[in-house]
Amino acid sequence: MMKRGWRLLAIGLLVLTGGTAVADPSVCVDCHEGEVAEWSRSQHAVAMAEASPEAVAGDFSGARYQDSELAVQFLEKDGQFVIHTREGDEKRQWTVRYTFGVYPLQQYLIDIGDGRLQAFNIAWDTRSKSDGGQRWFRLDEPGQNRPGDAMHWTGIYQNWNNQCADCHSTGLERNYDPVEDRYHTEWQHVAVSCTACHDAALDHASAQQSGDSLAAGVQLAAVGAWLVSEGKQPPRLKGAKPGSKQVATCGQCHSLRTSLTDSAGGQVHDQFSLSRLDQPLYYSDGRVREEVFVLGSFEQSKMFQAGVVCSDCHNPHTGKLKIEGNGVCAQCHNAGDYDTPDHHHHPRNSEGAQCVSCHMPEATFMGIDDRREHSFMVPRPDVSKASGSPDVCLACHTDRDRAWSMDTVGSWYPDLYQPDTWHHVQQRNLAEVLAYLADEGEPAIRRATLLEQHGDALVARHMSVVARLAQSDHAVIRESAYRVLRHGETGRVRSLAEQGLADDSLAVRLAAFESMVWSGSLPDSERWAGVKREYEYYVDMQSDLPAGSVLKARYLMAGDYVYKAEQQLKRALAKDRGYVPAAILLTDILRSGDRNLEAVRAIDQTLEHSPDEPQLIHLRGLIRIRLQDYAAALADLERAYELTPGQWLFGYRYAVALFQLDQKDRARQVTQALLQRYPDNAQLRALMNHL
Repeated sequence: MMKRGWRLLAIGLLVLTGGTAVADPSVCVDCHEGEVAEWSRSQHAVAMAEASPEAVAGDFSGARYQDSELAVQFLEKDGQFVIHTREGDEKRQWTVRYTFGVYPLQQYLIDIGDGRLQAFNIAWDTRSKSDGGQRWFRLDEPGQNRPGDAMHWTGIYQNWNNQCADCHSTGLERNYDPVEDRYHTEWQHVAVSCTACHDAALDHASAQQSGDSLAAGVQLAAVGAWLVSEGKQPPRLKGAKPGSKQVATCGQCHSLRTSLTDSAGGQVHDQFSLSRLDQPLYYSDGRVREEVFVLGSFEQSKMFQAGVVCSDCHNPHTGKLKIEGNGVCAQCHNAGDYDTPDHHHHPRNSEGAQCVSCHMPEATFMGIDDRREHSFMVPRPDVSKASGSPDVCLACHTDRDRAWSMDTVGSWYPDLYQPDTWHHVQQRNLAEVLAYLADEGEPAIRRATLLEQHGDALVARHMSVVARLAQSDHAVIRESAYRVLRHGETGRVRSLAEQGLADDSLAVRLAAFESMVWSGSLPDSERWAGVKREYEYYVDMQSDLPAGSVLKARYLMAGDYVYKAEQQLKRALAKDRGYVPAAILLTDILRSGDRNLEAVRAIDQTLEHSPDEPQLIHLRGLIRIRLQDYAAALADLERAYELTPGQWLFGYRYAVALFQLDQKDRARQVTQALLQRYPDNAQLRALMNHL
């Protein structure tokens, strides 16, 4: 019944927006019947749907869910799907507006007012009962998020409009009104359909009807042919290497990225800014840790470097693999060399003999959703141990430990354990980092990440390197190069930053503009009026989120609108009472006005929701010194130092405060401990000499 419902939803709709038909599948099916039929069987076709008996998978026949914090009943009344909740002393009734997703779980969207749709935190497990499914389950832990918390299902981070909408619907515009703090969200098609990828499909269809010819958008089809590997010679692409348009188009949704504009469509590294490979999103070896999806992982891979695109492995319309099992890998990697015990050291056809078991390990998100890595890394048990990432071998060999897997893999491949991985690169000194940044053979996403990790030192000591990277062919590197300019003095970075304002990529232009905002030196408003409008549109669109409010506050401060900036930061903290960046910037404003007691109160309120946050505790200690509350100040500075043993500056400031308050013996102890960890730190050595 459910699958038949998908087909009805997928093909039977003709969506109208403003009286104009969009390129819905029902428009495309006359010429592309096969593609539409494949799409109708995909999860894209049912990524979101109006709540109806055909679309709703969950049990709304009076089924209940209950834990120590929440009691829920699911009912169908008069054609509507209703959720009754009791949380604490509050009882509420909610009406489901839309289904969200379909497998392995389905969530339900509820309208809570002001145009906001929220994803309810009790989801339906759509897997078969034999696989543990056909049940209601909770996505967060009981007691973890309560009403008023930012991560509660009614909170800002569970909001459909700003977190999920543009990847589950087609032609979506969020239409956030920052003045009214409400949404007027619209879309062309409720699910993911043709124009989500083929952005000119409507014009293409109109041209066809008129007897003309027009492409349906950028070229997405894979070109050339892959020649199978031979021995140590890797697979080779015969013909022109495809551009990155297909990967960037798929990546607009299959990635953790920031939307830079509210217009429909776009590509990563232009209208979307891809998150870098930083912790805690990734482990230090590049493995996925948080819910970052696929692209950041794939762009690290040798396959991406060689020109492999998504459709080499996946049918682009069904989303499924073109061939099951090792066959999909054997399209390019000779099975005689790789699908053999001599390579994988496991019995044929066993779980360990599957390519994905070692090279695409799974991680589980949302409780039951298993997703595979796409970096295709060689298993390195030694690096997994050093980085804390899951050991691939132990996923199957649960009765073993890391030492066993290190010894076993090392015995198979004696030359494997070399200090040449991404984890090792991030431990290198600055001279070695410069060499890596200059190496065009290394993945651009890693070079961009490394550039930002060392941005402060590079801007201070190697501005010529930053300037050279700002001219890279890779937009992701140019974006990072202009982003790190915020670490420099206004006079040194202004002329270079202005060059970025003329870049072809929106992501790069906004990074350059934002660095000028951070430096307090805005570009000429007449010459760069277009980029200024783009940036203001971006910060207004994002200002529903606390992070966006902080960006907008910085922009207001750069224009000396300090009062408006303060109100923007207070709005951010009202939505996420533990949002540290907003609290830090707010205390900067308060301290600059000699409102130190207010600054302490703001920090105290934020720490109630983000306890043991070292930056805030450290900052409070500095303010308390100004207030001459010395005992409390030293307690704060010591606590921040203890919480961040890897942060030398916190320890340095604590030692200086001890010295100034005539506690020299303790100051020496702290400084000596820091010098053991940072023996070459000039400031620490100077302090020790003074002591």
